[in-house]
Amino acid sequence: MTQLRRVRRLWTRWAGIYDLRVRLFMRWWRKAAVNALRPRPGDTVLDLACGTGLNFPHIIERVGPQGRIVGVDLTRAMLKQARRKLARHRWNGVALVEGDAASLPLASESCDAVLCSFGMVIIPDYRRAIVEAVRVLRPGGRLVLLEPKRGSALWAKVVNPLVAFAGRFGAVDLDRRPWEELPGLLEDVSRSDYLGGMVYIASGTKGKKPEDAPHHS
Repeated sequence: MTQLRRVRRLWTRWAGIYDLRVRLFMRWWRKAAVNALRPRPGDTVLDLACGTGLNFPHIIERVGPQGRIVGVDLTRAMLKQARRKLARHRWNGVALVEGDAASLPLASESCDAVLCSFGMVIIPDYRRAIVEAVRVLRPGGRLVLLEPKRGSALWAKVVNPLVAFAGRFGAVDLDRRPWEELPGLLEDVSRSDYLGGMVYIASGTKGKKPEDAPHHS
């Protein structure tokens, strides 16, 4: 079984109860990640590995009725749950796409901002997914990653083995270091740790093309 098939199969099983497991616990950080994304009214935001759409209300609040969300996820069952949210809340301007994050079916420089929450620890080819995220990002746009990792605080180090063991059931790899991929692709890269280092928000801005830079006489 390929890694993609394994991930799809596992998250098909979890789709129906995913919100119950993570909704309240991760809500604050989702909002903080959108704040780091800095979307503006009317922007097009890619929610990479969007799952059931838990980021959508925070993004919609910022981009407004003229904005657009493109939610991409590998697992059809997760997108089915997201589609139910769209219908229940009557959210317009949201397009859901089934696809692999490492080979996005989107045009280059088609998005103003890209957000990925709790996806880089699951996406099999996460390095390629980051490259793809930067490809579809417009110059001047921001990429934000909201991800778990092994904690650095003393109490977190005690919890780490338990979290890592539980993560195996969802194909979660806490030993990955996706933030290390950003400096070679983006500018103004930063990372903030929370919960004893067990959760972090990493961000960066795509550099503008030379022709987009202001000209001085």
